[in-house]
Amino acid sequence: MEERDDSAAAPLPPLRRDVEAVPVEHEGRSMFLISDPEGLSPRAMALSPAAMLIASLLDGKRTAAELAALFAKSAGAPMEASKIADIARQLEESYLLDSPEVLAKKRSMLAEFAANPVRKAIIAGTGYPKELLELSSLLGGFFRAAKGPGKPPAEKPSRTAAPLGLAAPHIDLQRGGPAYAWAYGELSEAPPPDAIVALGVAHASPDSPWTLTRKSYDTPHGAMAVDEELYKAAAAELWYDPLADEWVHRKEHSLEFQALWLKHLWREKTPPWLPILCSSFERFCPDKPPSSVPTVEKALSGIGRRIAGMAKNRRIMILAGVDLAHVGPRFGDDIELGPELEKRVEGEDRASLAHALALDADAFYLSVVAGGHWRKVCGLSALYTALRWIKALGGGGAEARLLAYGQAPDPLGGLVSFASLEFP
Repeated sequence: MEERDDSAAAPLPPLRRDVEAVPVEHEGRSMFLISDPEGLSPRAMALSPAAMLIASLLDGKRTAAELAALFAKSAGAPMEASKIADIARQLEESYLLDSPEVLAKKRSMLAEFAANPVRKAIIAGTGYPKELLELSSLLGGFFRAAKGPGKPPAEKPSRTAAPLGLAAPHIDLQRGGPAYAWAYGELSEAPPPDAIVALGVAHASPDSPWTLTRKSYDTPHGAMAVDEELYKAAAAELWYDPLADEWVHRKEHSLEFQALWLKHLWREKTPPWLPILCSSFERFCPDKPPSSVPTVEKALSGIGRRIAGMAKNRRIMILAGVDLAHVGPRFGDDIELGPELEKRVEGEDRASLAHALALDADAFYLSVVAGGHWRKVCGLSALYTALRWIKALGGGGAEARLLAYGQAPDPLGGLVSFASLEFP
């Protein structure tokens, strides 16, 4: 890192917008663990609540002295400008601030990703343990947690076939673990399907509505192989290069968590899959359903027909790794957090999920974007796509179920909601 004169009246570099912060307890103290899903930082960094507040205020526009004044106003306690500069320096040395060094490292990592046939488990060791016994203990504990299903995953299937569709969260395990357990506990009751089409969220939202990859997804239990037949079927219906924005798979966690749970559940019996990351559809249909856009509808219908045709000889499951609302200052809202907001979010979430459970994809989409899409449902495009393809497989005859619904605070000031759903 370049030496910086912290005494100079220059703004401190901004905190990277793609880092994640999770509240943790360490030796009886409340801390925040700030980590880098992109993998540029070699390790997670623990911050005190005061240091976390400073990190959240780093916007690239304020000097250490200006931040000291703002901190005193926000926290009601003083902090020296030199201490603030020291916190910023530690964050910068851990590649957690936007800097020229971070940009250079990003270019190098993208080149390495392009050349590798395996998509590395980017958050293994930070988002979950790499060591198998520790990982098993963590995931198993979510089934016994207060908000979990209260029973371990089934040792033997009690059903004859996997569901046509499943939706699980993609929030970090510390906050959403029990909701994951509800989804994958239900999946443990069934034998593995022959193949899985997995839809995650491309949070970077590149130009491609759906971004495919031929790279296998690595996990502590081994890699999830790509189903070549499904890949070719989907690619044939797209009007653009399905790998044009493949780079988004490198750091995206929404499908990494699903690969982790699938391999934990089925080990060597885990079927191949087709991992697809979905960009925001709201760019081209902010107040109308995607079915109203001819190019999008043609691809959605075409891929749905191809999957349905393949499903005559193979059991195919549609899996969505999605979260719901993202509201609060962290997400650009001038809105007061508290029980009233939580109740409002839950009411609208459940109304939207009722449309999803009925496999009415258009009604689901419209219910979310109503009111200017104020809930900012990040899984909107992925879940919409999943609902369309579950219906193409013949879903809707059996009753779908909302397995779990939850909300969790965002450490940087906000509220995130999520759910697990099953479509038999």
